[in-house]
Amino acid sequence: MKKTSLVHLKPNCRGRISEIAGGVLLQNRLMSMGLYIGREVIKLSYIGLRGPVVIKAGRSVLALGHGMAAKIIIETE
Repeated sequence: MKKTSLVHLKPNCRGRISEIAGGVLLQNRLMSMGLYIGREVIKLSYIGLRGPVVIKAGRSVLALGHGMAAKIIIETE
């Protein structure tokens, strides 16, 4: 298993959230969006130069800011 940040994951790749490198407020905000440790996500696209990261988690499509996405650690196969 390889661990990488959500920002560095290639588009159209899937992985499982293994860690959230942020405080309780970030974890609560992500939990309210349906993102938690163990959840499988697919990275759909990324707009360069610190732009938003678009992911799919379940049936939801979410756009996360670069800073928030950088704190989500993904485990890929």
